[in-house]
Amino acid sequence: MNQHIDDLVEKTRAIADLQSREAALELAQSILDLHAQALERVMEVVAESDGGAELIGTLAADPTISGVLLLHDLHPLDLPERVERALADPLFHRAGATTHLISTEDGVVRVRVRGGHIPRSDAERVIWDAAPDARDVIVEGIPHEFAPGAFVPLEQLLMGSA
Repeated sequence: MNQHIDDLVEKTRAIADLQSREAALELAQSILDLHAQALERVMEVVAESDGGAELIGTLAADPTISGVLLLHDLHPLDLPERVERALADPLFHRAGATTHLISTEDGVVRVRVRGGHIPRSDAERVIWDAAPDARDVIVEGIPHEFAPGAFVPLEQLLMGSA
């Protein structure tokens, strides 16, 4: 769905007639603004209701809803809280890994993963899913995966046989 929206935005930006392009972009922004106001009010109403805090947590945990809340700066959890929840993902614990959030300074998420056998790409995906608004994700403690045919230092090969 997001790719479809991206494609439509690119088509809109490619409209040759300046007035038509500006009107289409202004319309899209006005719709986004209306949705943001409505979502903000929905979050207020839910927060004021019985069980609202639990419901907000459930909404924030849903990947689709979470993305829309982030888009409109309405997500109830800040970046560090979302990353901490991602680090509690069963992926890490099934593999026997321990995780630690080092920092989220300037939107750069830096985590340490120790132990376990987790592909770096899987660890990064779990974190990016929770923090799509991060500027970058740096995972320490998991070796970089090598492309087929890539040079692998002898020391690294010997580490596995010790």
